[in-house]
Amino acid sequence: MIKKYFYILLFMSYCKMSVAQNIPQFTQYVFNQFYINPAAAGTSNHTQVQATVRSQYTGYLGDFDQGGNNLSTVFSADMPFTKAKGGLGIYFSNNNFTNIQSKSEFQISYSYHKKINSNILGVGISIGSNNLKLQGENYRPRDEEDPLIPNTTISSFSSNINTGIYLFNPSYQLGFSVKNVLEPDYKINDVAGVFKEKRSYYVTGKYDFGVTYTLDISPTFIIKSDLQSISTEVGAIATYNQQYWAGVNYRWQDAASVLIGGSFMKNTIKLGYAIDIINFGTIAKSNTSHEIFLRYSFAAPKIGKKTIIKTPRYSI
Repeated sequence: MIKKYFYILLFMSYCKMSVAQNIPQFTQYVFNQFYINPAAAGTSNHTQVQATVRSQYTGYLGDFDQGGNNLSTVFSADMPFTKAKGGLGIYFSNNNFTNIQSKSEFQISYSYHKKINSNILGVGISIGSNNLKLQGENYRPRDEEDPLIPNTTISSFSSNINTGIYLFNPSYQLGFSVKNVLEPDYKINDVAGVFKEKRSYYVTGKYDFGVTYTLDISPTFIIKSDLQSISTEVGAIATYNQQYWAGVNYRWQDAASVLIGGSFMKNTIKLGYAIDIINFGTIAKSNTSHEIFLRYSFAAPKIGKKTIIKTPRYSI
């Protein structure tokens, strides 16, 4: 495995490389639907500010001399905006492969909301820019004169669009979204198309069962695909007294996960932690991944007419 990046660079010399895997994955995806789907912006009826940090395959040694750990971060904020009949949002994400490469993304989102009985149907779009950074000074190419392999740190920008639809109900949520609609590509040493991101499709769902007055069970799932490969996750979260939760998740052919967390200060702060225990491909991965998120919620700003206040039993 210590020659992994040598073979990646060699492959770049002969054909285009897809980097769809540069989209960060998060075990606690259910707590930040907005990052996955721009149509979810503002559907919670609160202004939400959230940060999520994930250490993927913690301690994995991926290059010749130093650790190749993957660190992913997302900072997001979204809010209802009734004057525009929907919601607004913004996020910044970064997916960093230590000493090799990183990709950051900045997106501004709008979601149009249509109220259907007790449901809100959101149709959203986000527009922004991606930045791919390659740390070429750490690469060891076979051919030192290969024009497609940088020998210094370089950055390349590309425009991007995400879109989706999202059905929100106090008891269930269902979403479909598309990331990388424009299939952004990046120039390496003025050569276009060396790195290109595939269009990726997401389907998410969650349903809340009220088992007792103080206990809810919420099955969850997410399906991700670029039409060439597919990743599926299923899980369940138990919430006690609408305040504390614990759950399990399984990502097919990767890992089983445990999630814990709680709401504090009258539900204005949510804090969650997840650990992935790797059970597939362990020769090429370390044993665990770790993830933490922190969210602060406050009332939506009152602009124009008085907002409709939803009173769900419980919603994460």
